[in-house]
Amino acid sequence: MEEKELVRSCLQGNKKSLEKLVTSIQGMVFNLAIRFLWNRMDAEDATQEILIKVITNLSKYDGRSKLNTWVYRVATNYLINRKQSILERELTSFDAFAQGLNTYSAPMAYDEPDKDILDKELKTGCTLAMLQCLNRDLRIAFILGSVLKIKSNVAANIVLTTPENFRKRLEKSRNLIGEFLAGHCGVYNSSNKCRCHKRINTAIKCGQINRNKLNFADKVEKYNEEMEEIDSLTGIYHNHGTFGTDVDLIAQLNELIQTKRIIND
Repeated sequence: MEEKELVRSCLQGNKKSLEKLVTSIQGMVFNLAIRFLWNRMDAEDATQEILIKVITNLSKYDGRSKLNTWVYRVATNYLINRKQSILERELTSFDAFAQGLNTYSAPMAYDEPDKDILDKELKTGCTLAMLQCLNRDLRIAFILGSVLKIKSNVAANIVLTTPENFRKRLEKSRNLIGEFLAGHCGVYNSSNKCRCHKRINTAIKCGQINRNKLNFADKVEKYNEEMEEIDSLTGIYHNHGTFGTDVDLIAQLNELIQTKRIIND
């Protein structure tokens, strides 16, 4: 079923079409949200809110852009205007983040059986936390342009700016992240002292990692081991793969999907 037909069917109250629509977009929305917000629970809540906004505003989709582009526009608008998170209030600058990386409150050696997965957890969490040091416009530009590899003319349409302005935001965000990685990250630049495995104990002690409830590593549907490019900005972020969630968003939205009221508001 083509996008316009699917949307038309949803607007006519076809519940199966609405489920098909939600199923097709929930993964992309969640992966955008978790990269933007860092915290899994926040990303799951945001994903549900965004899906509701998509459903309730479906009649406004005019078909002039691809459906995914329109969904990304709804999602980015929600995320950029969302209430500031605790992590955003803590990571006020790259200098503040660097200070945290240079602080060890526990021994560096960690040799437990879960060392490898915790190393991935910390690496993923750390590189995504760096994005919180960017202002929201730069952060969304970096995620769309560098992580999701969306072309600048399409990304500009998503964030409602010009392609030239989007490219400027993307360049600035890449420069800021690249400078920080080059100066501090041992994965990106081997001359730097910071290594994820050396920070596992500290992260556990500080509550940054919960061994029994990981934020990233145990929910990655496709961890790109082959893309471990230690000298590549793109490789660092593409190495994360695709994030999955155990939350049944279709079930949570079932009450809304059962009534045509949600698409007529």
